[in-house]
Amino acid sequence: MLVLRGTKKLRDRVRGPVAKVGDESSTVLGDWFATALFWKPQVALLVNQRTLLPVFVPLAPAATLTKRIPDAIAAALRRQGAPEEFVAAELAAMGEVRIAPTNDRSVVGVMNEFAFHGEWAFRERLPDLEDVGYQMSSLLLGPLRNSEGSPDRELIALLNGGPSNVISLHRSPAPPPARGSDTADVLQLKVTLLNTKPPIWRRILVEPATPLDRLHEFIQAAFGWWNCHLYEFEIGRTSYGVPDPDWDFGRPVEHARRFALNKVAKIGDSFRYSYDFGDGWEHKVTVEKSVPRESGMTVPTCVDGRRACPPEDCGGPWGYEELLKIVADPSHPEHAERMEWLEEWAGGRRDPNAFDPNDFAGNLNAIRSGAIE
Repeated sequence: MLVLRGTKKLRDRVRGPVAKVGDESSTVLGDWFATALFWKPQVALLVNQRTLLPVFVPLAPAATLTKRIPDAIAAALRRQGAPEEFVAAELAAMGEVRIAPTNDRSVVGVMNEFAFHGEWAFRERLPDLEDVGYQMSSLLLGPLRNSEGSPDRELIALLNGGPSNVISLHRSPAPPPARGSDTADVLQLKVTLLNTKPPIWRRILVEPATPLDRLHEFIQAAFGWWNCHLYEFEIGRTSYGVPDPDWDFGRPVEHARRFALNKVAKIGDSFRYSYDFGDGWEHKVTVEKSVPRESGMTVPTCVDGRRACPPEDCGGPWGYEELLKIVADPSHPEHAERMEWLEEWAGGRRDPNAFDPNDFAGNLNAIRSGAIE
């Protein structure tokens, strides 16, 4: 049985069996909370009480929502990489859905946060509700501050280190390690922005099974890019990004979200990451080594780097070099104009040597919430 704890505005629109006093979810993930969002079209937002994992589904037809919820939750779990045994067991346990009032203000607050950020993502760039839920699942949330930080990582922690009955019932045998990888849990990458002198680079720690679309976000956050443009990874002879017919130059582009880092690269490999096909920012990504996971380690994170990231839309490496010359010369006829542009459009970035790895978490949240756009 699944206990669905709905807000009043959801319960007013969705009918179904009412939970009785003492009813408890028989799923490993426990209760799910739900609310109605009056977007166009209207949407139901589900949030898992245990992991805070979000799931967005069409509200209409409201009469069938409780029947559709188990499949929507299963799809979200598969998207997160949950083993099929776990998904199947959760589906079996959700054979009956009963509706109850909400009973946890913290989860309701998280729902409000997902609703706020999710509406912008849905309206501006992610028309697929499953994509919205996947994107929102990596937001850093206050209630998870003392555990894993974000719902996707909380789910991974549950699957990898939860109670023994969770592991035995829902985990498939661990896949063999990627080619050339060690048994350590974390990969260390060095990402260098090409064609800049002195070089601009970042060193980041990521999970080996990080999907490439997430790796893109981590690189954006580490450098301070704003995720305003298209991107592409070129690994071997294959390109990974977001397939777009308008940017298909005669070669297929695999969808980055479908490929994990440890499935396409091994320790010692280097590959190219391109961002903003107009300005042409090219990066060299090197999988340097595996790092033992330590107690309290935050992953993903940026641990080292050098120099500030160039501002968005400044004209690529050549344009950035020209910009630095102009802002360093108060007598230049374009100095005042460029300084004003930096203040208004580039977040006031003036020191080309500035770098703080602690900016990573804030940058990542801003990228995923759309706050920087």
